[in-house]
This record gives sequence, C-alpha cells and structure tokens, in this order.
Amino acid sequence: MTTYWVGPTDHPSSDVGVFVYRCRLVLDAVPDLLTIDVSADQRYKLYVNGHMVAHGPQRGDLNQWFYDCVDIQPYLHEGDNDVRAVVWNFGWLAPIAQMSLRTGFVCRSSRAELNTPGDWECARLDSWSFARLAGKNNHFYMEVGPGEIMDSREPGALDEDLSWKSVFVISDWRDAGSRYESLWAMTPRSIPPMRRENRLSQTTVRSGDYNLQLGSLTLDYHELLCAYPVFVLAGEPGVTVTLTYDEGLWETSEEFGAYGLQAVKGHRDVITGKEPRGYQDKVVLSGQPCTFEPLWWRTYRYITIEADGPSRLESVSAIETGYPYQVESTFETNVPNLDSIWRTSIRTLERCAGETYFDCPYYEQLQYAGDTRLQVLSHYYLSSDRRLARNAIQQLGNSLQANGLTQSRFPNRTTQFIPPFSLWWILMLHDQMLYDGEAIPDDATLRISRLALEAFAELQRAELSGKVQHWMFADWVPGWDAGIPPGGANSTIHHLTRQLAEVAMSKMAGEDLQFTSLHFKDAGLIRSAGDPDWRPTEHAEALSRLLQAAKGQKPDPWPTEELRAASAYETSLYFSYYKHLAVDPSEYLAQLGPWREMIEAGLTTFAETPEPARSDCHAWSAHPVLGFFQIVAGISSSAARWERARVVPHPGDLARFHARVVHPRGEIVVRWEDQKLVLETPVPTEFSWRGKSSLLDPGSHSFPG
Repeated sequence: MTTYWVGPTDHPSSDVGVFVYRCRLVLDAVPDLLTIDVSADQRYKLYVNGHMVAHGPQRGDLNQWFYDCVDIQPYLHEGDNDVRAVVWNFGWLAPIAQMSLRTGFVCRSSRAELNTPGDWECARLDSWSFARLAGKNNHFYMEVGPGEIMDSREPGALDEDLSWKSVFVISDWRDAGSRYESLWAMTPRSIPPMRRENRLSQTTVRSGDYNLQLGSLTLDYHELLCAYPVFVLAGEPGVTVTLTYDEGLWETSEEFGAYGLQAVKGHRDVITGKEPRGYQDKVVLSGQPCTFEPLWWRTYRYITIEADGPSRLESVSAIETGYPYQVESTFETNVPNLDSIWRTSIRTLERCAGETYFDCPYYEQLQYAGDTRLQVLSHYYLSSDRRLARNAIQQLGNSLQANGLTQSRFPNRTTQFIPPFSLWWILMLHDQMLYDGEAIPDDATLRISRLALEAFAELQRAELSGKVQHWMFADWVPGWDAGIPPGGANSTIHHLTRQLAEVAMSKMAGEDLQFTSLHFKDAGLIRSAGDPDWRPTEHAEALSRLLQAAKGQKPDPWPTEELRAASAYETSLYFSYYKHLAVDPSEYLAQLGPWREMIEAGLTTFAETPEPARSDCHAWSAHPVLGFFQIVAGISSSAARWERARVVPHPGDLARFHARVVHPRGEIVVRWEDQKLVLETPVPTEFSWRGKSSLLDPGSHSFPG
C-alpha cells in the first residue's frame, strides 16, 4: 500500500494558511496497538477525538525531512473516531530556520482509511491569518515567524461546519537515501518530542485589570519563558485584542550598543515609564468566550494585553515548551551569587534548546555554529543525552556548500556564511570525539572538515588580493564593524582559530601535524605575520594560549599589563569563554562580574551583549557552566569517548564546592571542603593538585589541601 503526500490544493501558490485534515475511523473494536507515521510541511498538530496527541515535525531540511511515529490507540474508542491534523504554512513569513517546499500532510498507516490519501479530506481554516506584527522593535533582525491573527467569529479547527474537500495528491512517500528522487526525503525523528508542560506558578498583574475597557493590562511572569500562552477572552463582536510579548519593557531613551543606537530596557523588574515594543498577536472577538493559543510558541517575560473595545480576560495560562533538557550534573558552592549564576546559566541553556539549539529564542531561533559549540559542550557536561548534540553536528555538516564552507547556521532558508564558524564546527567535531561516549567523526565528516579548512585558507588569500569576502565575525566588540576584527579574514584572531582547527583535524585523523608558526610577539602581545591591520586583542591572546595547550605546550602567563598598556580590545560575553580558559585559573571567579551585573539588573537569563542588549537570552553567555566544571573543578576529557579524564581543580578563594558531572560510565565527582579534596572517577584520570601530577585508577581518592 503506497503512502502519498497530500495537499489542500493543486497549486502551491494558494497554500499559505492554516488547514485541517480529517479522517473518519470506524472501529468494531479498539486494537491493542495502532501506530501511524505522520509529518507535514511546514508544521502540524495531530488530534484524535479532540485530544492533541502529537505535534511536529522535528525541524530539518528537504534532504532530511523528519516524521513522527505515533501510537493513537489510547485515544480511540469503538464506533466513530475523529482523527484530525491542523497543518499550517506561514509562507515567506515563516521562521527563517523553517524549511519548506509547499503545504503538505502525510500519514502512513496499515489502516487503508488512515493511509493518505485514504479517506482524508481537507478544509481551509478562515479564522486564522498572519502578518508581520513586530510592534516598535522592527528595526532589529527578527526571524521567528509572523504575528498570528485569530478571528473567533469564524469556525475553529474542531468544528464540523467547515468547507471540506477531497485532498490533492502531491507525491509518494520516499525515505531518505531512496534510489529515486524525492520531494521530501523522509527520516524518522532523531530527538525526543518537545515538551508541553503547564506552568504552575502564577503570573502577576503589574498594571490594569482584567476588564479591558479600551485599556491595557500588563502581566509579569517573573522570568523569561518559552511557551504557548493560552488566553480565554470575551467581549463584544468585532473588538480586537492585541497581545504584545516582551523580554523586558523598554525605556524611551537610547544608547549605542552592538546594534547601533537602540532603546534600553533598564532594570528588568521595573515597568514604570516604560512601554511594550515586542512582537504581537491579535484576536478578534465574537461575543462569546474564545480560547487563543498561537500555533508557534512565544518568548516573553511580559505580556501586554490591549483592546479597542469592551472586553475581558477570563483566564490566562502558559504551556512551556522546549527540548526536554535533563540536567543531571550539579555544581554547588558556599557563595550564593555563584549559585545564582549557575541557575541562570542553566535556565539560559534550557530556553535556547528546542528542535535545534538556538542562539536566542526571542529574535532568531537559529543554530549558529559559534554559539552551538558552547551549547553542545555544556550539554556534554550537564546530561548523558547526546541526541540534540549529534543532530546539530550532522545538520551543520549537511549545510556544506560548493565553496567548501559550511553555512554559519542551519537549518536556514537563506544561505549565510561566517567562515570562522566553519572552523568552530571542526572544533565541535573534536569535542564530540572527546566527550560523546559513542560517536566518532567518520571519514565523510572528516572530508567535509578538510574542505572547510582549505576553503578558509583560500578566503584568506583572496582577501589579501582585495576581493570582498563573507562576514568574518569574531565577537561583538565596540568599535568593530559588524563584529569583524581589524584585519578581517587575516586578523590574528582568525589565523589562530584556523590553526586550532588544524590541530583538532590532525588529532581526529590520527596524523602528526607539522606547521611553521605564523605568529610572533609585538610589545609582548601575539601578532600574526599575515595580519594587515593588527591591533592587540584579548581574543588573540586567549587563542594563542589555547593553541599552545592543544599542541602539548605549557601556555604563557596571561599578559595583563601588556594588554592594559596597549589598550587592547576586550572580549565580550561570548568570546570571554576562551579568555577564561586562558587566564590564571585562580582569577576565574573574579572574571564573572558582568554575569553578576546582569542578575542584579533583573535578568533571569543571560543577555547577548552588555547593555544595551538586544536579546535578554543568548546561549553563548551561559558558559559559566563550563567554567565551573572545566576551571574550578578542572574536569575535562583527555581521550576519545572520555575513556580517560583530566582533573586539575582550582578552588581559588572558595571554602567549599561540590561538582558532580555525569559521564558515559557513571559520574566524576570533585568535592572541596574543610581543606580536603575528594575525587571520584569511573575512568583512569590524569590528576594535578598543588603542583603534583599523577595518573589515578578508577575509584575514590582523597587529598589534603
């Protein structure tokens, strides 16, 4: 029995919108098991007898289009059963990470009536439409999908009085790797479904009341959420209610930041004298209470509800969503503000993980390689789950283009290159070799890595000849145009990143790497011979020391005085991770001032940049998780599959810390208390403490302070 993709019409030009697919399933008896394979382009929600039982598909691309295997048996009964799928296509307004061919739905089943086209019929849902509703923040890059407009005067998805029509057959189901061409190359889901959990804690009304008599109401959830908000609204027919979602309310003053002159948010707990500027949804009322839940989730701490006529908010709730991130590792200290940094870092990582890793959930929801490298490393330390990490590495590898570079971000409808991010992807592969207990980069992946290295070297040569190149981003540093360091592709920073990737490549391939150093010291600071516009940077100093360590050399001391004398460019929140690995470990905790300041400013997740910040939740700023484990506890891998560990603790001024890291073979525990260090390890461990080094067998060990 052949399974076919079906659509609402015979031509994709009319496919933008929301559609309902319906199948009547008549059962003499409920079977013990009834599984179906289901997917859609762009997205779907599956209902059986009014119960939502699945939603998806996992985000991929046309060469890897995911489907879900769903057991619908628990929701069936004898007699007539109603199986429905709400399928939507946002068209050109869709999130930029959402790939699409045309609106379609597919259901594979052993039951002929469920196997598309089977007995399926389709109707357009006229109650739903889309628009770019960006509020006053439309000057920022924002690509997370449109505002949704629901007209509750029209029939809903579960109503019967829709204009049902026969489905149009598009093409047959083809698995990825099929010998024949396919429109969607079908692949089973590789990560768990996204969670849908009712938020139990209550929100606070900060201004206004539930009766919106040509007024507004501001709700505060006290922390940043990624959630489907659910509103029950009532009011006179034709009244429009506008819902505005903000990470923090905005002041009217402006300051220069990473994105130029922009409005500021100030302390995130304060709303007096501020206004909402975020993206929006709209609900048109019918006279009867109606429920609105957007098709795609929203990011917000504040929701502002405004009505243009008499109306009332009957109730509001939130269904939190995201990757089912299981934090199995812990880090505890005797210093409360470090515990706050830990919790806020975890919350940031959780909010920036969905069907892919995100740079930020509010503005982009894109899987950038530079950001993702830090997210994947954090996930290795926090959880035994490797599925999202493997998915990210594979997807970024799949983005390889004819020029030899992987794309800066993927999945992604618009091709974008940040060539240094191809290098960070190579380093991500090396991380996988060290920390994933099962996956090792295969020959095909290594071939892609070699192509990326060669392509980057060619870009450096081309730039010296005066050709315009791609976005050579390194870090959001004041004074750098679009985050590009002086020297562009040939900056000392990018030369060092390339050499780090070359060392990683040689280790993955099991080769001896021989190269001549292209760097020298100028006034005590690192400089590349190929840098045409050298300026001292903390970035280059950090990378040069990481390169020394990668080559088995003892890193030079951090040049604090030389950097100060040269007025060197300083790392921002993102690149500070690499600086933190390079400074004296005893000074690490003193480097966390910017993270303490963000918490003191009322942020509940860590921002993209120092104030004024665009994004209040940016995964690359959550790297204190890594600092606590890699620097304070000193835990890292020194062999493939983490079969040998390295532990070099640095308590600094801490009187106590307790680090527990999940490991493919158990746990690594490093505990410092009462001037005594305890180490528990499931694998042989290279251990250094108080100037002495040794190789320890698996087991428990204790050492005096």
